[in-house]
Amino acid sequence: METNKTEKDSTSYKFFASVYDQMMDNINYENWKFYLLQLFFKYGVEPCSLVTELGCGTGMMTRLLAGDGFRMTGIDLSEDMLEVAQNHKEKVKKINYLLQDMRSFQVNDEQDAIISICDSMNYLTTVEDLSQTMKAARDNLKKGGVFIFDLKTEHFFIEELDGQIFTEDLGDVKCIWRNEYDSDARIHTYTLEFSNGEKEVHKQRVFGASEIKEAAKKAGFNGAVVYDAFSFDKPRKGSDRIYIILRKK
Repeated sequence: METNKTEKDSTSYKFFASVYDQMMDNINYENWKFYLLQLFFKYGVEPCSLVTELGCGTGMMTRLLAGDGFRMTGIDLSEDMLEVAQNHKEKVKKINYLLQDMRSFQVNDEQDAIISICDSMNYLTTVEDLSQTMKAARDNLKKGGVFIFDLKTEHFFIEELDGQIFTEDLGDVKCIWRNEYDSDARIHTYTLEFSNGEKEVHKQRVFGASEIKEAAKKAGFNGAVVYDAFSFDKPRKGSDRIYIILRKK
């Protein structure tokens, strides 16, 4: 979730970082990890491979994969989120956390896989930003390496979130979460208002099939595989989330 820049920036996830894991405690990260492991197996990412997660946030998935033996790097643009990740009670040794912009990130060693989950790529708000991120991923992959990421769909933002207001009781504070989708700009805006006076506004962008294809081609990838999330089926008209796999030839 982002303010008004093209990716999660250093002003995002300030107070929200401290309560993020509480607000996301309904997500079954173990099942999510299992799907990633299936994708790894299908696309030849072997155990103990070098893997970088873009938009790693508080490092939940980074830790899970590191616990399975993958040599993990976590990249995020929020200092506050990375601070939570680095100081997590279940901290896993040897995770390399980097404060970088996903559109221009660099790691020391070429990676076997680069991943981005939990719609982090939706925080890029232009096709150019999407392409730059894809290119940065390609530049940091080994030959034959894969870039695996997900995107929420327009169907999800319209049917599940647009106009919805949610409340969260986080113990010390409460949160009101307001949602609005602009179909012309294809931008979904989240407004988080906390009972302690903190307020954050974040934006996500919907990308169509032609835009994804254009961005991938410009980044130097030839072809993509797309799945309905958590399956190996083609996306449906009513898909809430899709997965895209790009391989560096």
